[in-house]
Amino acid sequence: MSNTDGLNYTPLFHSEISSSYLIHEIFNRHDVIAREFLKSFLGIELSTEKVSIEREHSYYPSGSIDLFIRFEFKGRETHVLIEVKVHDYLSASKEQIIRYYDAARKTLDEGDIYFIYLTQFNKKNQPNPDNVSKPPTIEVFEESKDKLGENLIHASWQEFHDFLTPFIDTLSEEERIMVSLQKKWMIAQSKKDLSDNTNTAGQRPLSEYFDDITFDIEKELHFGNKKSFENLTKFVVPLRGRDKSELNDIYQIIVDYSKSDRVNKSRGYQTEPETLTNVKAFLAELAQNENSWLLLYFYTSLFEYIHKTNYLKLNGVGETGLSIKLTIKGKGNISLCRLWLKDDKIEFSLLR
Repeated sequence: MSNTDGLNYTPLFHSEISSSYLIHEIFNRHDVIAREFLKSFLGIELSTEKVSIEREHSYYPSGSIDLFIRFEFKGRETHVLIEVKVHDYLSASKEQIIRYYDAARKTLDEGDIYFIYLTQFNKKNQPNPDNVSKPPTIEVFEESKDKLGENLIHASWQEFHDFLTPFIDTLSEEERIMVSLQKKWMIAQSKKDLSDNTNTAGQRPLSEYFDDITFDIEKELHFGNKKSFENLTKFVVPLRGRDKSELNDIYQIIVDYSKSDRVNKSRGYQTEPETLTNVKAFLAELAQNENSWLLLYFYTSLFEYIHKTNYLKLNGVGETGLSIKLTIKGKGNISLCRLWLKDDKIEFSLLR
């Protein structure tokens, strides 16, 4: 098993359901582990208090939390909500933590509520921000913690498996196998996600990556705006309000960059199924509004081109964004541009 590629277990763990179910079964069958988890991650030490654990606890109409733990602590009813993520770059939802927390507070007027956000990455193991895109889950957590305070905990899968290690021998053989497979898959998936979201470090202009491109993107797309912050310079192109000719110009710019001789066209990519699902849902939403049909024409043309060009990849960036990934010969993976779907804009990094 030690020589097996962890990504071979993707069919088992690609869904957050299987990982949350694994935790639920372990906590339900091993009361000691559940209590030690609360002590380790929340500082709550229980003795004889009864602990109730549920999966998919509903807060209609806000949704369902992955894991819900209920107990009495120091005479107060206490609820612990655990939201499980296994795809930090794909499944982060901006308002999810606050939405669930507010829904939980409405059901518990007097008592304590804790929220544990269990994801691939947190501040302790986050990738180097100089060359890897920041996982959206970290951004979601930081924004939520500013509003919710100390009862919000960000835990990583690495920390969870480190916690579980001393208890491995107390698990059944089947549980040990499943924990081992989940850990191996999570490590492999995290490495892959870091690779997919790595950008070449350094303050390099876009022209250094595409030195055979002769046009000036700022002149070609004169309706865009240049914005600078920190060490980055972005060229932001709004899509809504553009006519068909201007949208065709944007499309052609992206095609021309992708056909550059500097692009490694032998480096194949495959867009994640979850990203494709999100794209289909976005296009279906556009189709419902006839005022958005021109944008629908643009997006479908662009997505079709990327989908049939195997050296390009649509990469999920949080809940509302996509990036177009490709590989530059001798320099590695870069994001050609980012598409912010809800804001209807495209963002090129002129200096990165």
